[in-house]
Parts: sequence; C-alpha cells; structure tokens
Amino acid sequence: MSRTVTTLSVLLILLIGTAANAVAQSDEESNTITLIDSTGEFEDSHPIFIRIWCQKASCAGLELLVTSDESNYSVADPHRIELSFFASGSISFTVTAEQGTTADDLWFEMSNWVNSNTSAMMKEDSDYLDNVPSPGIQVDQEVLDPTWDCPIDICEGQIFTRTHWLVGSLEDGSDKDSVEILGEAGDYIQMPRPLMPESVELEFWLRNDSSKTLLDPFEQDDDGWYRFEYPANGDLWLRIKQHPDAEFAAYELYIMRLSSSLESTWGELSSSWGEREPLSFREYPVYAFTGFISSDDAEGDTIRIEAASRMGIFLNCWSRYDTVAFTVNFISEGGETTSAGASGTACPEHITTPAGTEAIEIHMDADVLSVWSIGLHEFPSGDADGMGDAPDRLWTNSDDASAWPSVELNESTSATMSADEFVDVFAFEVTPSNGSRLHIDADTTQPVHYQILILDQESGAILNTSTGGLIDAPPGIHAIRVEKLGEASLTDYEFTLVNGGEITEPEPPVFVDQSDLFLDYYIFAGIFLLAPAALAVFWNRKRWLGGVTEIEMEQHELRRLRRLRERLTELLAAEETDEQVIDSALHQLGDSPWQAVVADWGEPLLRHNTQQVEICAWRITEGDATMLLGIRIADAPWEMAAMRVHAPEGARVSIGAVSPAHLFMGDEISLDTLAANSRTFLRLTLEGEPSSIGFHLSGLVNGEPLAAVPNRALEWS
Repeated sequence: MSRTVTTLSVLLILLIGTAANAVAQSDEESNTITLIDSTGEFEDSHPIFIRIWCQKASCAGLELLVTSDESNYSVADPHRIELSFFASGSISFTVTAEQGTTADDLWFEMSNWVNSNTSAMMKEDSDYLDNVPSPGIQVDQEVLDPTWDCPIDICEGQIFTRTHWLVGSLEDGSDKDSVEILGEAGDYIQMPRPLMPESVELEFWLRNDSSKTLLDPFEQDDDGWYRFEYPANGDLWLRIKQHPDAEFAAYELYIMRLSSSLESTWGELSSSWGEREPLSFREYPVYAFTGFISSDDAEGDTIRIEAASRMGIFLNCWSRYDTVAFTVNFISEGGETTSAGASGTACPEHITTPAGTEAIEIHMDADVLSVWSIGLHEFPSGDADGMGDAPDRLWTNSDDASAWPSVELNESTSATMSADEFVDVFAFEVTPSNGSRLHIDADTTQPVHYQILILDQESGAILNTSTGGLIDAPPGIHAIRVEKLGEASLTDYEFTLVNGGEITEPEPPVFVDQSDLFLDYYIFAGIFLLAPAALAVFWNRKRWLGGVTEIEMEQHELRRLRRLRERLTELLAAEETDEQVIDSALHQLGDSPWQAVVADWGEPLLRHNTQQVEICAWRITEGDATMLLGIRIADAPWEMAAMRVHAPEGARVSIGAVSPAHLFMGDEISLDTLAANSRTFLRLTLEGEPSSIGFHLSGLVNGEPLAAVPNRALEWS
C-alpha cells in the first residue's frame, strides 16, 4: 500500500468499499471521539491485517475495536496498533481516541479484501510448505505466476503497481509458508512494500536439481519496494516466517514479473528497430512507453514511434536514479537518421521534427538493472488536428492517404505554415450518393489562397477545381490545396468547408402542346419576320452576283495572319530577340479579326468563353516555356484588370517575361484597363516545371468585381 494513504476516510472508500460512515462523535463524559464506525460483509473466510500508526508524539486513547458474529477484537496503544484476524460474515470496525486526535494524525494500512479483483489473487486455501523443498523432491503446490503480459506494441502503457496478489497467514511462531515464484534468469521482479506485522520476515531461496541456497537479503528501495533480477541457475522461492513467540499473523504481498521475452510481441527489444512499423504516437500525462534493461543487456533497448513533418513534441524520459542514457533521432521517409540533440539521462525537453520525418527513434542504454519510461505530448497541435504538418503535395495511388489530415464538413479547421513551407494539402470525404455542393468560408485577409480539387477516385486525376467558390463534388475523397501568398515567415490560417447540401437535378416541366391554337399567328409572324430578310437579299443582289466576295477577303486576311504567325515564331526562336518587332507583331494580331486569328493559330490548348470575356492559350513552340495568350473583351471594359498564372499541382510557376511590356511580379500580371470590344495578345515566358497551369483573370466590370477562371487546367509538363 502506498504511504500516501494517510487518512481513515481514504481507507473506507478504497479498501472497505462498503457502506461506511466516518464520523467524529464526542462522548462528553468519557472525553472519547469515534473516528470510524463501519460494517463490511465477507462471503468467505479471509485473513485481514490492520496497522494504525500515530503520526504525532502520542495519540491518547487510540483503540481499534473489531466485532463479528464469532469473536471480538480490541487493541489499544497510543503509538501503534497491529491486528491480524480471520474475517467472515458481518464485521464492524470502530476506531476511537481521546479529544485532540483527528483522522489526519493517523496513518492507516489495511489488507485489501472487499470489492477486489480476486482473479489475480493466490490465496492460501491449504497450508503452504514450511520449508523450501530439498533438491530432487517433487513438489505438488501451486506456483505463483506474477507475469505482467503487456507488450509495448499493443499495450497502452505499463502500470508499475500491483500485479499478482498473494494472501495468506501464519498460525503462530512455528508456522512458515514457502511459495515458488515463476520466472527466468534476467526477469525483472518488483514487490511493493509487503503488508504484514513487524514480526514477519521474508527470505528468498534459490532451488535447483542439485542444491538450494538462501540468497542474500534483497535491499528495499527508499519507497519500501523490492526490485531485483530473477536469479540464474534455478527457481526462486519466497519463504515467510516470524518470531517463535509470535501469534497469528495475516500477510498480503503483490509481485510483478517483467519478462524480456514479453517486452514486445516479437520478443525482447534490441538495439535495432529493424523494418517493423513504428509504434503509434500516444499522448501522456501517463507514461506511454515503459520497459526495462537487465544488467547483462549490453545492447540496450530501441523503440520507434510514428511522427510527422514539422511536428512539435514535448518529451519526458525517466529512469529510476537516472541510470538510463537516452538518445533521440529523427527517421525520414527514406529511412535516413538524423540526431535530435545530445544524448543523456533526460531527453530534449522539446523537439521539432524536420520536413519529411516519418518517425522518431529513442535508444535506451544502461549498465545496471534499470526501468525506463517515455511520455510524449504534441504541442502545438498539428494541422487540422492531425499529426504535424499537412503534406505539401497531392497524394497518389501508391501513398497512404491517412497521412493527409481529414477536414470535416461544416467544422472550422486550423493550420499553420512555417517559414520554409508554402503549400498544405488536406483531404475531405463526400458521402451522399448524389454528391454535395461545397464552398470554403475563410477570412479573406489571411495571406493564403484556397483551391478545392475534385479527384477521379480511380486514377487520382484532377477533374475540376474551384478557388474556394461553389463547386459540385461527387461521392469520394477529394482535396483542398492551400497556398501561401507572399513571403510571410509564419502563417496561421483557419477555414470552414461548407456543405451546401446534396446536388439535386430540377424536375423537367410538363408541357401541353397548344400550338394549333396559334396557327394563324404563326403564319402572320413568319411572313412579318421574313420580310426584312427578303429586303436585304434584294439590296445585296448585285454584290453577291459579282465582285470580290467575303470568302476571298477572308482568305486574303488568313494569308496575312499566316505570314504574321511565321514571323512571330521565327523571332521568338532566335537567340537575340527584338522586343519592338515582337510587340508590333502582337499589336497586329490585336488589330486582326478574332475568329481569323483563332482559325490561323489552330485549336487552343485552353479556351474559356463567357458573356464578358474569351481567353485562349497556345503553345508557340513544342517543348518551349513560351505561350501566346489571347484575351477578347465583350461590350463592357475591364478596369484594374490583372491576370494570375498558377499551378494546381506540381512545382510552383512564375512569370519570367511578358510582351508587350506589362508590370508583373511572381505569378501576376497587371493589365490595367482592357477596352470594350478589344483584343489583346500577350507573349508569356514561364519559369518552373509545373505539370499543369491555370489562369485567373480579375477586374472591375461596370464597377463590380468580376473574375474569369477556366474550369480546367492546361496540361503543361
């Protein structure tokens, strides 16, 4: 029992476990205070030991009274009370003392007997052997097996308290009990301070086929525990005896055996972890991982614990008397090992894992029998409440998708980007069979850019994207890509993926054919509407019957555009380019009919057409990083226009050059004002090696902000 159990009320709650009332009743005539008055029930006869210590110089009138159906016991002493007895049936306990003594002045110990886990109990049903049997004698007596079966890879932390419960009694001074303790050489044996009268002594014997030997007494630690290694070359026996003139004595022992072969499911921990999967990350305050090193273990122990990139971890490494040296290393995804700091009897208090970290590995080494324990705590919390930093790339079919933090719909998600990272990728799942309509709700002042990526569930290819705006997501697992804007050293951001409900198709309306009611009107309307066409045919009859046709004019224009395209291609392929000539050629393209330019340059790699704007992109030379970008504006001008070029996946992209000259920085171009009905052609030179490219045109149209984003990315790699 722990010495921290210092009050009688704790005794009643933890040990007796029955309806007990701790009272302080005063008898004015006798000057006596009743500290305990309680009752317990025993189904079977059970040996009980009680010890009460007075924690001050003297506790006048201190007395313990035990009353049962068969016998009564009364012990009084102002300093110490000890009582051993067999309990059965209904038992009443009363502790009294004179005024001036309170429960806080007493230290109470009592054997555990009510509401206990008797499955771990080995009780002396018949008298144990008095002596350790001589060598060669066959013994027919139960063996005490105190094995603690808790492999480190499947058990949620080892608890170094009671394991196997040995309960018995000695009838008098001539009675002795001898019990064999199961174990193997090098096992670690622990025994909390035995609960028994002062007259009782313990002996440890070693018995084998040829001899039996009384071992030197094992020393108790400062807390009263026995901690020692199971001896070699024989079986360990425990012999319990007391002084010859002593009377009945009850005892209670707890023994735990830690076997090196049960340290893990594959056996003893060694200096190398090997190719096994890391242990799961477990949070303390409870020590998550515990083990021991025997005195003849020259290699020590090694454990590997799962971790993640840029993960902040508080470590708490402990060993009794600081006999264990700890060494902490980072293990990368490729298996490379990097030191996390100097080794010593304590781990680094706080570590931050580098990018690409898959696990942390801790090695324990000691020269003497030692127990070690390791606690872990992640702080700050990882991205989206996952482990560490969210990956910087989109997963592939060969990746373990669990490494990407999962975002819950309609719940706020928090994350951080440190100075050396620019992209975080998260996963989310859509479960409705019809899919869901989603958008991102976030603070627009945060220096990050959001993309919702809709993925093909078989190939992982990007089917559709949204810059945080409303998008239809079919069932399956998709991604959110968050990119840092600018060069912020540390960026905290927060967003919510809002579920707008399932995707529903509108029901087709029901039509009734009533056209026969308007037959006369249709005839009149047809003649009325066709009359202007007949007039136009009459006016242009001479033009269509002779002279230069529109088809000939279009062919002439196409020949001019073809020469212009060939000239522009030659200029861009030359080692030294003349920017004035290139600008002139681009302006001529802008002055040409839009459809003629599109017909001459061929089918664009990317085409986006809306009511306000049309965007086309051509690759000028195969394998070259230069493209031609055309923008046709409708009837309303675009003011404060700007174009952004981005990479939905792969390496980052930036702009190296623009013709005609415009202001640009990084991946953005300032286009100023795009006039109504204008056509603008730009030559862009890109830097980086992206696998795909997307465009984002924004500006003010009629005083309102407007953006044009193609619904697919341009394959560029």
